[in-house]
Amino acid sequence: MKSIILVIVLLIQLNAFGQHFLPIQHDTTKANHQEFSLTGIADISGTSIGTDIASKFLIGGEITNEMKDKSLARHGKINRFGADLNAEFEYRNYKVNLFKKENLGFIIKGGIYSFNQLLYSKDLFQFAMYGNQAFVGNTANFSGSKFQSLTYHKIGFGIVDKTTKSSISLNFIGLNSSTSANLNTLEIYQNTDLDTLQLTYNGDLSLNNNRTFIKGLGFGIDFDYRIKGNSFKGNPVYFQVIGRNLGMVFSTSKNDYYSSNSQVQFTGFSYNDIANGGSIIDDNLAILDSLGVKKEAKNQLYLLPSLLQISKLVDLNSNKKIQEFYGARMYLSKVSIPLVFAGLNYKPISFLNIGASVSYGGFSKFKGGAYLSFNQKKLNIGVVSENLFSKTGVSYLIRLQCAF
Repeated sequence: MKSIILVIVLLIQLNAFGQHFLPIQHDTTKANHQEFSLTGIADISGTSIGTDIASKFLIGGEITNEMKDKSLARHGKINRFGADLNAEFEYRNYKVNLFKKENLGFIIKGGIYSFNQLLYSKDLFQFAMYGNQAFVGNTANFSGSKFQSLTYHKIGFGIVDKTTKSSISLNFIGLNSSTSANLNTLEIYQNTDLDTLQLTYNGDLSLNNNRTFIKGLGFGIDFDYRIKGNSFKGNPVYFQVIGRNLGMVFSTSKNDYYSSNSQVQFTGFSYNDIANGGSIIDDNLAILDSLGVKKEAKNQLYLLPSLLQISKLVDLNSNKKIQEFYGARMYLSKVSIPLVFAGLNYKPISFLNIGASVSYGGFSKFKGGAYLSFNQKKLNIGVVSENLFSKTGVSYLIRLQCAF
């Protein structure tokens, strides 16, 4: 039973992704300088787990019964939870003429990223938070739950158009950690005398316990395509299509891979006996055999949790006091759903942009956010949150950009 709790506990191991938070600003002047940007993102959200509990995962502290009760009341049959965090740098050189083309510069980028996603049943949350008391004489159903955590770093090189600011880069990926679990079927019945357990399960668990820093290698592509259009009044408007981390990574060190498809009944055992007596991820092969679990060492191929987004941009050079922005975003993920967003950007003075946004989708439901952006000729500082009011998540971005 430790493996069930492990799926929840591993969600604590959060690390980092890319520059996709709202709003995305666009400078329409042709560039002839060098540019450096540094971005940090922390986005933790879900449909049901409260922000108070999620924060305890990160910084520690007591999870009270009141916190558990409030979160449990929000849970439906199937629930989502995810964490996307990053630290990324990007260098753009518009001074050089790459490949002797006057309109082409180059871009260098890198960072460390982690993507964590969990699709789970209400029973799984209740069991992890309260134990087995609620399931005595009943069946706990964890079926359909999925978990994946990938942590990796990248370094990339690409080309950038000096006029449109469109770019594309090829990135080399180093895998730092990987964990995944798929509980296609997992039902556990315990009788009222607490002496018999009946398990029906089908699923797999993959862990990479190798201590090396780089556990796999791969590649990915980032692209940023800017499109100029016209509004119904004839004014220019700018759209962006971006892709982040479109690629894959292969584990060069072998994972511990466990799979099972069994129905087992234990007499004279309880939840605690199984939890204290061993785990399906224990090296005790007798326990593995009795549970019908097969263990093997294997290399695995992972698709990166790629992101696609299309949006209307905010024009930094526009004289309009108010500009709208909107768009859609999606991860290539089995847990996250497509997200749509819209908002307004207000420029009270030439060097300041403030605004607000609403969105629906991703790992959660409705969210409201706000941002503040300070812009000078060669300096841009932005602070953004896509989730200020939700009870089931937090979201922050800090971005520093300077030209020289």
